[in-house]
Amino acid sequence: MRRYLAPVLACVVVLAALAALPVAGHGNHLTADAQVVDDHVVVERSFMLQDGYAVVHIDRGGQMGQAIGHVALSAGPDENYEIDVDEEFLSQIDGVAKVWVALHRTDGDGEFEPNQDTALTGIQGRVAGSVIPIYVSDDGNVNVVARDFGSQRIDDASVTVMRVESNRSGFVAVEDENGTVVGSAPVSAGTNANVSVPLESSFYESLDRNESAELTAAVYHDDGDGEFDASADRRVTVGGTPVASAFGVTKVANASRTTSIVVTATGTTAPAPTTTSAGSTATAADGSTTGSGGTGGAPGFGAVAAAVAVVSALVALGVRGRD
Repeated sequence: MRRYLAPVLACVVVLAALAALPVAGHGNHLTADAQVVDDHVVVERSFMLQDGYAVVHIDRGGQMGQAIGHVALSAGPDENYEIDVDEEFLSQIDGVAKVWVALHRTDGDGEFEPNQDTALTGIQGRVAGSVIPIYVSDDGNVNVVARDFGSQRIDDASVTVMRVESNRSGFVAVEDENGTVVGSAPVSAGTNANVSVPLESSFYESLDRNESAELTAAVYHDDGDGEFDASADRRVTVGGTPVASAFGVTKVANASRTTSIVVTATGTTAPAPTTTSAGSTATAADGSTTGSGGTGGAPGFGAVAAAVAVVSALVALGVRGRD
């Protein structure tokens, strides 16, 4: 058995290293959704393997065009942040436009320069970012952020929506996978943080312990009566796309218990880049709305499983050697 001990220990070390892959293994990614823009674009969440920037670009016929706003980011996860957009550009747009929100590397000089600080790619080799529709308005911003890096744990009939920004009073409505409204809460004009939304008891009770569900938080404008009515209050849309944010919930016994969070980029559709040099453009697939990343599961899993198999085989050999 002793002669097999060294390779077994080596594999255990490899296994331990691979076990740490889920967070960083998904690579660079960013998600954003349709929104009404007065002076800034809001990012739901992003993850960077290195310091860099989140940058808003004009869409030029399916290609990533001129940069019109940026914000510096440190390596790691970020969520619910604003990127100020050039007001001169916004003044030239009447109505709906399409923009790219992409992650860029930094050359370390502290200044964003598109030709040097080029766009990053995700694990699929596509631009790490989102292509979203915006409606340009001088009446204020409208956006919502409900998506987190993990499923929201709930132990009562309510959920929390991280951010609702509206240019007038209205509501944030929570819808199930069928589009049925299962909860709503009023919001005021401006930015509303951590909005608690009561859920219908029938929906909450329909979930079993540790069962998960996919929900969507959508912004509605009040029709003036102060009461939410999905058939009367206007759902805010941008070119037919709702101003909304999808998120997951999991019913648990005790939501206050801490759990480890694995950073993922689930449910994403990445724009595909052309092969370009620094400072050139990349091409987006038609209808792309979210950035690059995996579509479920941890990229490190296969390697971990392989390491486990190797360790098991070596242990088995060691046992035979003693017989």
